[in-house]
Amino acid sequence: MNRIMKVFIIAIALMGIVRFILSVSGVPNDVTKYFSMTAIMTIGSIYFAIATTTHKERFIAAYLLVLPYLTVEVIALGYTWATGRQTIFHAREYSFGTSIGVHTIGHLVGGLTWEPLTVFLIMEIIWGIYAGARSLFRPRATA
Repeated sequence: MNRIMKVFIIAIALMGIVRFILSVSGVPNDVTKYFSMTAIMTIGSIYFAIATTTHKERFIAAYLLVLPYLTVEVIALGYTWATGRQTIFHAREYSFGTSIGVHTIGHLVGGLTWEPLTVFLIMEIIWGIYAGARSLFRPRATA
């Protein structure tokens, strides 16, 4: 794992911790929602879509970007499940009306399956657009 990936993993985890602390401290969800792990993951996805050279590297990067998000989500939902204390992680707009148990298990399953695969697909699309644009503007060799 390269240094830049470690920075993204730490940044996602730290943002999740900040989000959790704000939520349990009583900061309104309308403010807490701006402390976004997804925003950092999006920046990382764009970066690694362009910076990696193989599909396998992008696939691994997608999983590594989702892993800290998954970890924070499951721990925060576990906190809500264990204490009954509401946090932004199980707010109505994020839980789709499901129970805390279903929401937690959904994140666990989704975080290991379709979420990183979706990030990988988005990275592949970004890479395809970037590679196509690069080939359009690359000077052609003349013989």
